[in-house]
Order: sequence, then structure tokens, then C-alpha cells
Amino acid sequence: MSIDYSKAPHAWEKERGNFVELLDLHLESVEHGRAVMRMPFREEITNGTGAVHGGAIVSLCDTVFYCALASIFGREQETTTASLQCNFLRPALPPHDLIAEARVLKAGRRIVYGEVYVRSGEKIVAHATLNFLNSYDHERPPGSHSKWPISKDGT
Repeated sequence: MSIDYSKAPHAWEKERGNFVELLDLHLESVEHGRAVMRMPFREEITNGTGAVHGGAIVSLCDTVFYCALASIFGREQETTTASLQCNFLRPALPPHDLIAEARVLKAGRRIVYGEVYVRSGEKIVAHATLNFLNSYDHERPPGSHSKWPISKDGT
């Protein structure tokens, strides 16, 4: 599998999902096992103190780490977040955008482990460690066509 890292940010912008669009996340760069993403500072993502809401920061960490994982396994690899531990080190205050840098530390066939640093200006505001779980077609029950086990009535 060959990945053209220079085209990844452009492809990402064309295919962003609804929640990523809502947070206005922008993939800045990708290389093997690494990704950098920007979340612009906006009033809509702040908490009652005027800092960026922790949930928005965690979503940024989760998303940028997926991009780092995809730089190794490809975007076709089915994966899910198994664990995410985020430590908030200081408030992410205006006017700075948040810049998240993800790095895969261990890319196992099944479990992918890594970390994300989030900066606001020159300050690190959060650090996260993550485990993603890769899944493969042969592990699905026979006749399963969906990634998710959903019954006919939607449950």
C-alpha cells in the first residue's frame, strides 16, 4: 500500500464528516505514523469560563489520532477507539487556535497505541494517550455486511 501524504489534507477537507465539520477540524499535515490537525478557536466551542470545552479537545485528539493511524494502515482499515485518556494541563483560552500533534507509538496488527499533544499558542493545554482497536473482515459473523451489529428494528 502506498500513501501519498501530500494529498491527505486536501482529501480530508473534501470528506470531513458532520461532527468534524461542526468542530471545524482541519488536517494540516500527515506523515507515516504522525498527523497534525488544527481546531480554530470559536466562541461556539467554549465552556462557561471562556476556554475551549474539554469535550471539543478530546474530540480533536480522537480525530487526529485516527489520521495518524490511517497514515500507516490506510483509510480502509476499520478501527475504533478502545481507550482515550486525556489530561488537561491548562485552559485553552482565546485567541489561539488549537494545534494537535498525534504520534503512533506502537502499531500492532490489532491494537494501535499513541499520544496526542494539544497546544494553544506556545503552551501545551492537553496530553492524551489512546488505544485504537483494528478489526478485520474475517472476524465478522457470516452474512454481516455492516460495521455495526444493528438489528432490523434499529436496535
